[in-house]
Amino acid sequence: MPVKFDKNKIVEDLKKGFQDIQTVAQEGNFKLFLKQFIAVLVVFLLFKYCNGKFAAAVSNYNGQMEAIRMQQTSEQEYQANKMKLISLEPRFPDVSAKNEWLLSQILGIFKAAKVTPQIEGSQTEDTSNSSYLVASLRVNSEMGFDQFAQFLAGVENREDFVKVSEFSLSKSTESDKLGSNKITLRFNTIFPKEKIAKSLFKDYDKIIKQQAEQKAQQAQQAQQANQSKAPANNEGVNNDQEI
Repeated sequence: MPVKFDKNKIVEDLKKGFQDIQTVAQEGNFKLFLKQFIAVLVVFLLFKYCNGKFAAAVSNYNGQMEAIRMQQTSEQEYQANKMKLISLEPRFPDVSAKNEWLLSQILGIFKAAKVTPQIEGSQTEDTSNSSYLVASLRVNSEMGFDQFAQFLAGVENREDFVKVSEFSLSKSTESDKLGSNKITLRFNTIFPKEKIAKSLFKDYDKIIKQQAEQKAQQAQQAQQANQSKAPANNEGVNNDQEI
């Protein structure tokens, strides 16, 4: 059977209980509640203490996790910057070779393109920066437009840091040079006053060796790929001739 609650009776019991407490308090007989009060107080203090310890533990845990995440992020950034420095620094020439390095590179570039360069003036150097020296050299030449576009792309894609910072182009007017252009280029490079990667990283030589081996392997694979395409191309030529 369902239990029925008498609301009026509950209210009356509560009123009576409060009246009893008030009567005891007025008579000064607090000893009746002392044990209960102490027990409640102890429980309350224990709860507060445990809750505080738990909150402190959670805060400490969160702090440790955040510190680990920051360390991981810093380590990843460090490794990325390390590999970037080791990869880029060798592309820049040593400052000890600043008198002849840029000129020799330019002559090699024009020789590979089978174009004759005309060096204009001497090398200029900007030493205003405390970390590196900028060297520039102007060169004149003559090329067709398509040839110049390929030439410029080849310079910009070089691994060694040699860049064309500016150029001017004008059509040749001589009757025997129709379709050719007179071109003036300014080549420049940067010489770091100090290379620091080797002194910073103990495994520098090992990483450089690994990078060299990787480049050699990639070059070999590219060569094998070109060789594998050659017979197919030759076969196509022979078939065309037979037809």
